[in-house]
Amino acid sequence: MLRTLDGLQKRGHHVALLCRPYTEVGRRAETKGIPVFYMRVRGDFDPVTILHTIRLLRREKFDIILTNMDKELRFAGLAAKIVGNSIVIPRRGIDYPLKNKIRYRFTYNKLADALLANSEATKLSLLRNAPWLDPERIHVVYNGIDPKPFMGESEINLRKEWGLHADAVIIGFAGQLDERKGIDCLLRSFARTAAVHKNVHLVIAGEGPMRSEIEEFSRKNNLDTKIHLVGFLDGIEDFMKSIDVFVLPSLWEGFGIVLIEAMAAGKPAITTNVSSMPEIVLDGETGRIVPVDDADALSQAMNDLVHDEKLRELLGSKARTRVLEKFTLDRMLDSLEKFFQQQKEKLIGIEQ
Repeated sequence: MLRTLDGLQKRGHHVALLCRPYTEVGRRAETKGIPVFYMRVRGDFDPVTILHTIRLLRREKFDIILTNMDKELRFAGLAAKIVGNSIVIPRRGIDYPLKNKIRYRFTYNKLADALLANSEATKLSLLRNAPWLDPERIHVVYNGIDPKPFMGESEINLRKEWGLHADAVIIGFAGQLDERKGIDCLLRSFARTAAVHKNVHLVIAGEGPMRSEIEEFSRKNNLDTKIHLVGFLDGIEDFMKSIDVFVLPSLWEGFGIVLIEAMAAGKPAITTNVSSMPEIVLDGETGRIVPVDDADALSQAMNDLVHDEKLRELLGSKARTRVLEKFTLDRMLDSLEKFFQQQKEKLIGIEQ
């Protein structure tokens, strides 16, 4: 969201963020010079919340209102319909099914003018669970990043900080340390790989409820010197440049932006056959796709890449090319501008 707001603002568009008070996203938006409106949100159709939103929309006269959660679609969508002259677009960033209830049908068919999905998998999930949606109203725009910071040599010698030799093969993971990320499968798979390859290490960036379990697993399996917990990182670019293979064995996922970041750094990625991941990583071409929670398949994929440096370089090179072709910030912003303009033209046509 912040990348989109910042990018559109730099292209000359007037953008703003509406969010709850004391939120991290609001603070970060302010540091980027993005106007932020703070508002306490009560119920989905709370009259006070809707009234405050109506006043904001009348004052600011936004053309496009992009919502990120169902609650925001309800109160902001209703306010926009009352004010008029605004297009309401809910963005779906995860292939979580819509419920087949009257309030969902009402909000998505009556309050939303169009829908934005972050992948074909998300679009298919929407249609599979909500056949009452018109597929023509769902537009797919892939997430994008600025690839430049991920290219070139790292300015920080993280291998030295981690206490690893230059010839060590590093498998990297970055994300929330929770069950949905497939941490348990990652640990079991790595233990098997480490038993075969003595120079392999697993570096885990992030924080979460499973940190203590990871530490306990390392102790019980004598992997204290092989598994490295480096905590939350402010800048992920140097991390991606310092590893050799990136692994994201999620049980379910929204989009997997870290896959794009690793690929932009020229690293092959191993991930699971869920959600949008197979749209990002091409199996055997830019990385490997394995079944969900399959420790044998994940370990084998790791073994193949740890063993073969030339294969890592080949897949990593193709991975970077794929990012440059499909998942850049400029490409995402181009697609959004075109989509928003089409919706605005439709609205003008209807009014005429």
